[in-house]
Formats: sequence, C-alpha cells, structure tokens
Amino acid sequence: MNYAAVALNIPLNRSFDYAIPPHLTEAIQLGSLVLVPFGPSTQLGLVLETRPHTALQQTKAILELRDPKPMLTPIQLALGRWLSEAYLTPIGQALWTFLPPQLGVKRNAIQARMGRYAHLLLSAQDLEDGRWGKKQRRILEYLHACGGHAAAASVYEACNAALADLQRLEALGALTLDEREVIRDPLADKHYVPSREHRLNEAQAQALDAIRAALDAGGGTTFLLHGITGSGKTEVYLQAIAYVLAQERQALLLVPEIALTPQTVQRVASRFPQRVAVVHSGLSVGQRYDAWRRARDGVVRVVVGTRSALFTPLPQLGLIVIDEEHDHSYKHSPPFNPPYYHARVVAEQMARLAQAVLILGSATPSLEAMRRAEAGHFIRLSLPQRVFTRRPQDAPDSSASLPPVQVIDMRDELKAGNTSMFSRALHDALSETLARREQAIFFLNRRGQATYVFCRDCGKASFCPHCELPLTYHRQGEKLLCHICNYSQDPPNTCPSCQSARIRYFGAGTQQVEEELLRHFPQARLVRWDADTVHKADDHEAVLRRFLHHEADILVGTQMVAKGLDLPLVTLVGIVSADHALNLPDFRASERSFQTLTQVSGRAGRAALGGRVIMQTYQPSHPAIVYAAQHDYLGFYQAESQARRDLGYPPFRRLARLLIQHSHPTAAQREAEALAQALEPLLAQHRARRIGPAPCYHSKLENLYRWHVLVLCADPVALLRDSAPALSKAKHTTADIDPIDLL
Repeated sequence: MNYAAVALNIPLNRSFDYAIPPHLTEAIQLGSLVLVPFGPSTQLGLVLETRPHTALQQTKAILELRDPKPMLTPIQLALGRWLSEAYLTPIGQALWTFLPPQLGVKRNAIQARMGRYAHLLLSAQDLEDGRWGKKQRRILEYLHACGGHAAAASVYEACNAALADLQRLEALGALTLDEREVIRDPLADKHYVPSREHRLNEAQAQALDAIRAALDAGGGTTFLLHGITGSGKTEVYLQAIAYVLAQERQALLLVPEIALTPQTVQRVASRFPQRVAVVHSGLSVGQRYDAWRRARDGVVRVVVGTRSALFTPLPQLGLIVIDEEHDHSYKHSPPFNPPYYHARVVAEQMARLAQAVLILGSATPSLEAMRRAEAGHFIRLSLPQRVFTRRPQDAPDSSASLPPVQVIDMRDELKAGNTSMFSRALHDALSETLARREQAIFFLNRRGQATYVFCRDCGKASFCPHCELPLTYHRQGEKLLCHICNYSQDPPNTCPSCQSARIRYFGAGTQQVEEELLRHFPQARLVRWDADTVHKADDHEAVLRRFLHHEADILVGTQMVAKGLDLPLVTLVGIVSADHALNLPDFRASERSFQTLTQVSGRAGRAALGGRVIMQTYQPSHPAIVYAAQHDYLGFYQAESQARRDLGYPPFRRLARLLIQHSHPTAAQREAEALAQALEPLLAQHRARRIGPAPCYHSKLENLYRWHVLVLCADPVALLRDSAPALSKAKHTTADIDPIDLL
C-alpha cells in the first residue's frame, strides 16, 4: 500500500496522510488534485508527496482523482512551500493560491464546453463571386475578417444569421461546420492589427542585450529596468518576450491594475497573435479556468494580467515582467484571504526556482527595489531618454523631453482673491488646450476619505511629535489622532508655526472637480475615471477607448489615470491637489506621493505635440513636490532613504503588522494590548522595535473595530514564529509580513 501526504485548504499548517487505492497508484502524482474524506464531509486536497509507509495506525483512502494531470508544477509546489514559510500561512492555503478560483464550488462553470464553429473554404477572390446573397456575403466576409474561423454564436450575433444560413453555405461548399471545445477567452472576439518591432535607441538596445545574455545563461537574474516615463520600457519587454518565445519558453507580464490591461494586451497581442491569454479578477470563473488550463497545457505562450496571474501554471517559464513594480497593488493584503504576499518578492523566488529572468520596470522604483539594486541583488538598467511612440515622419530623431512642471502655490492664489479650485495658470492653460483641440488630464491625488488639518497661510500640517506623521481629524470626539502610536490632541485654533487663524480641514473629490470644470468650461466633453464610475473590467476599457478616440476632451480621475497610459493627444496635466496623499498617516506617504505625481506628470507630452504639467499645492517646499516637479527620482530616493534610515523604517529594517479586528471595540483593544505585552520579552532577543498598539487609521470597517501592533526588525518572520503561542491565542489577529499599507 502506498500513501499520499495531502494538503487541504484549511487554516491548519500540516498535511494529512491518506491511503492510495490500488487503481490510482500509477495515476496519482505530486500536485494531483484529489477528493478525500475529512471528518464527516469530503474535501479537495493537493498531493504533496507519496511514500510507501505512514506513521499512522489507520488511514482513510483517497476517494477520487479529480484531474488526470497534476494541478501544480514541481516549481509551483516548491514555491508554495516557500510561500507558506515566508508569509506564515498554512500550507494548504498557500497552495490554493495557485488554483483557479471557485475550484470545486462551481464545478459546472469550470468544465469544458462544446460549441459549433464555422471554417471558411473560400479565398478572398471567391468572395467577389456574384452568386452570394447579401446575408451570405456578409457571413463570408465576417469569417474572412476573423481569419477564416469563428464560433457560430459570434457569426449569428455579428451577421444577424441563424444555423440554417450556415448550413446552406456549407451545402454550397463555402464553409464547413464542426463541433469543438469552446474556449472562454475574453480576447476571442478582439482583432488586433499586427505590429512590428520598433528600432531601439542605444539605451534600450543595451538593456535588451543584457536581458538576452541572462536568458542565454540560464536565467535566475533580476533586472531593475529604471526608465523615465515614455522611455520605451514596453518595447524592451516585447522584444525580450520575443526572444523567450524563440527559445520555446513562456512569458508572464504583470500590470498593477485591471485598468491597464486593455492597452497592454493590445500591445502584446498585436505582436504575438493567437498566443496570449489575459488573467485578472474581472474575468468570469470559466474564463479564468480556461486561461489557467491552456497555460498549463502549453497552448498559451504569454500571459498578461494583474498580481493573481503570477500563479498561472507555466511549465516552460523563461521570463517574468512586472511593469510599474513600485505600485502598491502588487501587495495582497487583508481583508483578502492569505497568504499576504508581495508579487515582486514572490516573482523573485519564482524566477530563481524556474531559472527564469525577472524584469522589474518603473520610472519611480520602490525604495525596496532600488535598495536591492544598490546592494547588488538586482542589476539596474537605465533608460534616461524619452522616445516618441508616434513619431512624425519628418521628425529628425525619435527622442523627446519630459514635460515642464509649473508648481503653483495656492496660498498665493488665495492672497490674490482666487478662491476657485483651479489656479489662474491652470484655468488659462486648459482654455488654450481646448482651443487647440487637444486633451487634458485633471488629476486629484486623493486616497481615502479622511480630512487633514493645515494652515492656509504657511501650509504647515498638524503632525504627531513621536512618529513624524500627519494627524488625522476625527469628527467624532473632535480630536486629531495619530494612527500609528495613538497620540491625540485637540484641533488647533491657530497655527503653532505662524499663529494664523486660517486653519483649514482639507478634502475634495473628483465629482467636485468635474462640477467645477463644467461650470468654467460648459462646452467641454468630460469623462470621469474613478471607483465610482467603473465597476468592472469592461468599464475601464470603455472609458479609455472613449478618451483615446477623442470623444472627450478632459479626463478627470484619481490613481487610475496616473498609471502607464499612452495618450498621445494629452498635452496638459493638471494636478488639482498635490498635497492630500502627503498627509496620510503612513511612513510611505511621501514616497507614494512622489511616485504618483511623477507618473501622472508623465502622461503629458508623449507625442510630437509636447506637453506641460501644472501642479497645485499648499506645500511647494515639500521634498516630494520639489523632486517630482524636477522629475528627479535619484534626488528623492537619496533624501527619502536617509529619512527612512534615521527612523529605522523599511527598506533598512523589515516590518510586520499584527492587525486585530473585533466586533466589540473594547475587546479589540484588549487583544491588541495583550498581544503587545506577549511580544515584549522577544523584542530584545530579535533586536526589534514595537510600535503601538493603536487604533488603525480606518478604525472601523464593515462593523469591525481595528487596532494594530507594528514590529520592526531584521527578520519579523522569525520573531513571529517564536511568538506562535501568543498568536494562537489572539483569535482575531492577522499577521501581515512586509505590509505596504498601515491604514
């Protein structure tokens, strides 16, 4: 009798031994999905290993093998074990990250389906024959436009046809019909015009040569591709992917947001037709399952998607690309299910196991990535010049410059009597842009709903004296509160710096910006892009398509408009409020603000029309504002690194966040305080620093009261392993390793 160690999707960090029935002995492999009895019910499980003996006196038998092929590759099994250890996650929950969503829950949704397909038998010249009726010609032309093959259902919809129409054409020898598996592919009905490789400039060519050399050497190398906005990073990605495909290997390209997938998929699919799959949370269960299955079977050679696409099975993986690697969307955080991983960190380990090459691309790399490059763990490649994506034929070269940034001190606007949301310079610039029939982006650097307090005369915000982070105004209780250490104070009546009584509680939204724009420019065509106006993946594509086709003059939005978009008619970017995210109670607030401001500024001037940026602020001397206005990443990196080093924050020490959530406020506070006390004896042993307990910035979410305890040290995982007894008693606590959000 043989036995299998099986991992179940339950919050227990162990596997369970089951007997392998004789008829399944040859079929069950490592990574197989099996059905097993567990208590009074049955559970799906993954086979971790097989062996000829077990320490148990009695075992139950595996009931069923759910798929003849293993669900996980050997590399995924190894990565799952690492994921479990690195993020303190039970092995079954770690491995389930690699499986299609709703596996075993919506079995009908993920089963393969059969459907009718039509295949054209005629040449383009045959279509001109006068014997075809009007509807018949429409059907034949549609099939020709689809490359000669199409699902019958799509023919019916596009040509207002029925099965009888296709059967008549089949009888006439114009096409054939057959039954085959229907692939639920969101790209199936999209037709991309094939594109060719662009000629690279010297910096791009040098970067690509280094990547190709690493691929030839067998992989395992990580590159930080640091290129300014519009420097042609995507073209380097595409040519690196082409090189990998020529080696008969597979590639994975990650983007931070669903909003970015339409443009990215278009670029990749037009270069590598019929070989691309897309994976993100906006797809149906069936679509995600089919993409997963086709990738596992080697049919798909390139996968494009958001962070969850990282776990797509690619047996011949040769290249991983993480575009906009600095983006916080790559961190999987509570309240989602564990493990709470960072895609950049997991991808580095995956590349090591698969002997693949990893490219981390950004105009504003995270401090963590740049620090690792400085330490020699990553190889930094630089793209210091912009290139035209749409160069006019008479242009002497393909280089372009970054757009100039004009910083407007809104305190001066107030002194001049301008109480509008828009400065005079921004109002005039928009008038000129609209008159030239060009486009503008109006960006609001807003994250969250809370208000911060600042002086309208000197711009000073109220800060915590212990954490050097902004205090947040709480209407309930009329207090300013630090969401890191729990320090509180009354709101000031006068500014402690200049004694002015002009204290403001600041907060604004995209809807107010839209209303104000329409009041000043009633003839302008506006489109808003934020969480209130888009609810699914297709909404993002619709907004982007409308703006790209110049069906709108002004795009108003928040974070979405700052990320990686190529909008050639945009010649003006107006940053309505550069300050808001600077004053959130998170030590990364300055870094995030600099990155976002630099990225959104890079949306202007990406074509021959040129561009400009107007940045409105009450804090023009803040380092994030100053360096962003100068497009000076290295200057910001050095200044921010020094501040982080002085405070002992990442990337110089690692961080763990223990998040306590309870339906009763007193119980949440008690558990947080008990946990902090239990950690105290371990702090000196691990040379660790504890901050808190304190209520979270979002102190109540979905009827749960939230507190947290922060631990800073070289290895927080080791410390938390040592504190396992205390954590096991903290029933309402979640451990988040290397969190990127402390709100």
